[in-house]
Amino acid sequence: MRFVCPKCREKLNILDGRCACDNGHSYDKARGGYYNLLLGASGGTHGDNREMVLARRAFLGGGYYEPLARYLSFLVLEHTQKVGCLLDAGAGEGYYTDYLERALYDRDGESDVSAFDISKDAVREIGRKNPRISLAVAGSYHMPIADSEFDTVINTFSPLAREETHRVLKPGGIFIMAIPGEMHLYDLKKVIYDTPYKNEVADTVLEGFELILDEPLTYKFFLDSQEKIRDLFMMTPYAYRTKLEDRAKVEALKTLECTADFRIFVYKKL
Repeated sequence: MRFVCPKCREKLNILDGRCACDNGHSYDKARGGYYNLLLGASGGTHGDNREMVLARRAFLGGGYYEPLARYLSFLVLEHTQKVGCLLDAGAGEGYYTDYLERALYDRDGESDVSAFDISKDAVREIGRKNPRISLAVAGSYHMPIADSEFDTVINTFSPLAREETHRVLKPGGIFIMAIPGEMHLYDLKKVIYDTPYKNEVADTVLEGFELILDEPLTYKFFLDSQEKIRDLFMMTPYAYRTKLEDRAKVEALKTLECTADFRIFVYKKL
């Protein structure tokens, strides 16, 4: 296991049903196969709730974002050496983590993949999908990971903790990030908002990294039922922000043609 104690950053030793560091900090292994290494987590919901996780599982299970998963897989295989170690930072329910781990396992006959998310519900879903992935509940801004631990880090639509990402990568390590492009889900926004807006794409310069690839990926997909449209809506931030009358517009839809628009970046740690 590549996770370390979040309190003292000492190595965690796997024991019977738990892990512990030499300083006596101990963490039980949950039934979902993960360790809760999130500091200050005293009950309540952190990150995506169960409803959002299930909606994301249903939508992504329909293959609508598989072109992105395939392209990320190509990049990971290209930039990760044989039996290299990979971290998915802010992995959500693990659709991309599972896809990438299986690609590495198929190539190498083994894999070394770790993932964390701040949501227990999401991490449980990863464990259900793929028991080969090492899992923790943790946050991106305090990764329970030693310095220079991973060959490759990926981030798909999660908050970017640049300093932590830089810290946990080996010298010359690769960081792969996918974000929404300007027109991502614009068709859905046209239904919700009177004045839809394009997504803002932030500056691509990251201190401490060299940008070696900036690639768009854009295509259309078609949803043919109210249930599928609702799953898409519920896995987006719009589910939090939309007024009831605007939400009703989405729930009334029976079909929707939508634009998937992604930007994929590959960086090398300097």
